[in-house]
Amino acid sequence: NIALHEKVVAGLVVSTQSTGYYITNNLRMLRLFALSAVLVLACIADHHEDYDFGGQDESRIEALLREQGFSEKEIAALLQEDAEDRRELAKEDDEEEYISWSEAKGYDDCKDPEFMWWKNKKEGSWKGSDNEVLRSRRHHGKKGGHKKGYKGKKGEGCPKPKPLSLICAENECPKWERLNISGCGFEARKIIGAKWVTTEIDLTGTMEEGYKAAFWRLFKFISGANDQSTKIDMTVPVINKWFMNDAYEVVGASMSFYLPSAHQDSPPAPTDSSVVVESWDDAVVYDRAFGGHRMDDAVYKREFELLWKALAKSSITPFTGMSITAGYTRPGWGRQRQEVMFLDQDSV
Repeated sequence: NIALHEKVVAGLVVSTQSTGYYITNNLRMLRLFALSAVLVLACIADHHEDYDFGGQDESRIEALLREQGFSEKEIAALLQEDAEDRRELAKEDDEEEYISWSEAKGYDDCKDPEFMWWKNKKEGSWKGSDNEVLRSRRHHGKKGGHKKGYKGKKGEGCPKPKPLSLICAENECPKWERLNISGCGFEARKIIGAKWVTTEIDLTGTMEEGYKAAFWRLFKFISGANDQSTKIDMTVPVINKWFMNDAYEVVGASMSFYLPSAHQDSPPAPTDSSVVVESWDDAVVYDRAFGGHRMDDAVYKREFELLWKALAKSSITPFTGMSITAGYTRPGWGRQRQEVMFLDQDSV
């Protein structure tokens, strides 16, 4: 249904504006996640720029950490740990072996011209939003990837996403099963029911303000703002749900962290009334994955459009009252993985 598709995508453009700038995940430990988040939030005014975290003004970062109540000792430790983490990320990328596009994404993409959008960008200027991805493809060779490694340097982000299998080997992820649904351009996945901690993204002001406030509420919960004063390990992904009305206008949003297995049976209760622990049922989702370091609204719009069209090719109409974005990796360094998702009608 073309009219329905256009309305849904129009709503998604609003829901995904600037989303990628604030999706922030830790690759190793809780403290480094905190710094990654602050570094991304520090870049909000730098519209649509790639981020080299080491190049950010240190006084600006320290000021943001102080605003959130970190001590001088904690700030110094976070900055030192971040520098060490970046060096380790660069080393790991150099050591990684070549992985095919299908293996990286988790599915085979469609061969239709509209899904091969990058081929239409070969001629003309190398400037512009989508052409920036092409510049990185050219840097990585015709097959889109070195035989070894993917450097995480500014402006050189390979658009090939980091495989989910590698991410979940390094971090705790929710349990999921890949479903054997034929088609191209998407993956069907069953997310096993579990407990998540959630807070609303306030859209009454600017999205930036609402997103920042939501993140810090969740982060403070896992840092000890709970009835057990327990520090909880960070997990991936960070899930953002965007709710739409019958006119396909975004009317609400939420951010969620998956609670690690150690706290699934008896999760601590939040001390902030705007943070809640929820029990999610099993759910079937359809996703598209992408990498690279450009995560603005144009990239999300394109991926949601392609996901919708891929599902239509398989005669699947997802639930249109919600769109989902998921972030798995630390922006700016190493290979990236972001996903756009639709929920199956029967999982509502």
